[in-house]
Amino acid sequence: MDLPRWVEDGAVEVFVDALPLWLPDEVQKAVEECWTRETAVSPHFFRGPVLSVQRVEERTGGSRIYAAVTDYAHYLYGRNLPEGDPYQVRVLFAAACLCTCDHCLIAGVMSAQTSRPGWIQAVGGSADAGDIVGGRFLPVVSARREAREEVGLDVAEAACRVRGYTQDGAGRVAIAVEMRVPDTADEVVRAFREHARHPLADHELEDVVPVPLGPGGLRVLNSRPGRVVRYLKTLVTVL
Repeated sequence: MDLPRWVEDGAVEVFVDALPLWLPDEVQKAVEECWTRETAVSPHFFRGPVLSVQRVEERTGGSRIYAAVTDYAHYLYGRNLPEGDPYQVRVLFAAACLCTCDHCLIAGVMSAQTSRPGWIQAVGGSADAGDIVGGRFLPVVSARREAREEVGLDVAEAACRVRGYTQDGAGRVAIAVEMRVPDTADEVVRAFREHARHPLADHELEDVVPVPLGPGGLRVLNSRPGRVVRYLKTLVTVL
């Protein structure tokens, strides 16, 4: 399967519709039924906000991405729809690309409390209400929050910058926020494991793994037994 394409664009802007994504009554009913089934098996699921891409405009001087807010129940329901279905969620989020001083990207292994246990992906996830200000999604704000919650790292804003975004064939978008940390990969792994022992820690990740930046990182990801999200393979080759 082809990897998502990469768009180098540090000036990309994300505009969020003031109204939630509208669904026909029959689709909303199906979403509710799906949520009931899913939470019967996984009661820890949280029905938080999710951004869905409506359209992307690639422009000189910075792309513009237009999105609307839906929720995690709709996202779960949409996973079962064929690619291209109008009610599938084309999810958009900020990927916190934690780059260590020894040239590794810190990836996360999803825990059993998530919808993709064991999958390897970038640190990051669904947008929080505080990540959207004045009708715009702020990727750096989102990435810094996720790094604190999931890994226990408070990365200075000055060490963060948007590099661009990936977009796959279904229109899903991962905005890459490069976050340079002064630590080695081993130090970040140890810090995460210490953070994970705290009773109030976010438990979306069961572990973190360092992936070398560059073509070697792609070979590492391709050799792993666990499933890897495709956009991560793109990111390790371009950062």
